[in-house]
Amino acid sequence: MRFNFRLYLKTIKFAFFKSEGTPAKLSPKRFFINLFIFLFWPAWMLSMRIAYLFDNLFYPDHQDQDIKEPVFIVGNFRSGTTFLHRLLTKDLHSTSFTSWELYLAPSVIGRKFYHWLMKINRAVGNPARWVIGLFNRIVEKETYMHKIGLNEAEEDGQVFFQIWSSFHLLAFFPFPKLIKEYIYYDDQIPEEVKERDMQYYSEIIKKHIYAHDGKRYISKNPSHSPKVKTLHRQFPDAKFINIVRNPLQVIPSSISLFSKHCHTYGNPENEYNLQETVIEHSKHWYLYPHQYLKTLPSNQYVRV
Repeated sequence: MRFNFRLYLKTIKFAFFKSEGTPAKLSPKRFFINLFIFLFWPAWMLSMRIAYLFDNLFYPDHQDQDIKEPVFIVGNFRSGTTFLHRLLTKDLHSTSFTSWELYLAPSVIGRKFYHWLMKINRAVGNPARWVIGLFNRIVEKETYMHKIGLNEAEEDGQVFFQIWSSFHLLAFFPFPKLIKEYIYYDDQIPEEVKERDMQYYSEIIKKHIYAHDGKRYISKNPSHSPKVKTLHRQFPDAKFINIVRNPLQVIPSSISLFSKHCHTYGNPENEYNLQETVIEHSKHWYLYPHQYLKTLPSNQYVRV
């Protein structure tokens, strides 16, 4: 597993020692959230590493799985990417990560294990439906802008949490300096980090496609917008769909989204937060994807 140890240590530094004057200032609530993340995350990663070792032992042929013409949906947050993503994944020949696959079982053996558990669950009257229902109701209250459920198709940006190399860290750690380079991924992220990210991403996609009998992979991830060149280099036959929505609607909605994250995981003094960062990334993510993708053959790119 390729891990951005430098960014991880930098995040700890900001979270505990440089948070004053930020939306994540070190209140008691924020302290315990930091503590939970930095204690829970290593345990989560250890379980994944063990599962990946078992994948190589029991399902070694997943490493030879082809990734044929994957589809990448890009565009700013709050642009309608989720709607299109979930519509496309209704095609029985396509596949995408669901929330439970992303967070509980990105490994092949993990999915086999959970499917086995679900068989037992159904045999004894499906008690798990109460747990799943409770989870869905809890997250629904906190995610009114973006429906989340264990069995809902979800954006795969969370894959990069596993190697601590993601713009999405901003949701939990609202320190713009931490993720500045990720706004301009293709231009500012070092080549060795790009290579490490893409190798891991490819490995996870192979596991997913293998577990879904070779179906076509569909990705939706706004934070892929600044990395379209890197993605195209990694997946030369990929198809790209660039969603463009009126910025007068996108930017206020995005500010509300990130402000909601700030209030969920901390005690910011202001109602709205990270306005400058949202405007900066939105501007670049509007312009850059089309600048690069328009150079591709017409059967590989469409702007909506």
